Amino acid sequence: MKFISRSIEKAGWVKFLVSFILLFAYSYWAFIRPGFWSRANDAAAPLPETLQGFPEGEPARAFALLGEATSDYLIFQAVDIPFALLNAVMIIAAIGLGLKTLKLAGTPLRFLLILPLILFASEIVEDALLFLMAADYIADTGAPALTQQIMTNIKGAAGMLGTVCALAAIIGAGVAWLVRLFRKPA
Repeated sequence: MKFISRSIEKAGWVKFLVSFILLFAYSYWAFIRPGFWSRANDAAAPLPETLQGFPEGEPARAFALLGEATSDYLIFQAVDIPFALLNAVMIIAAIGLGLKTLKLAGTPLRFLLILPLILFASEIVEDALLFLMAADYIADTGAPALTQQIMTNIKGAAGMLGTVCALAAIIGAGVAWLVRLFRKPA
């Protein structure tokens, strides 16, 4: 549990703000501006990594529609790995800051820091499977497709829960900072 202790100990506003700005900038580059993601998404939306549950025929349906955008999609799978890392780092920074500021480091809430690790690990497996399936190295049906869908669901759950906890932690840390700022000295 050294990871958890160090994440809380090293947490701070600067680390959170830097990780948030890096995540925001990378997200803009990877998802919002015209590029790999937008061309692949325009060709085959919704893409498999955006679908929760176990939609029948996925990801084969999306891969059949990609056409010329397949190379963009393959490049995006590599581009998605730094996004997953930055997302995990930002969530760790936020939750760690909240736990440290609110003096909750010794509570079971510290195990929330495992969520971003689950998010990152499932994203890596999902990206690898999607790359291999889209490049026709492995089948895009059966066990590989089911495994990809399981990883997508785990990623979605860990990401959503981690993001909500990160937001709550930042709000709590911000309120605690404001209270300390305006508290009259004793």
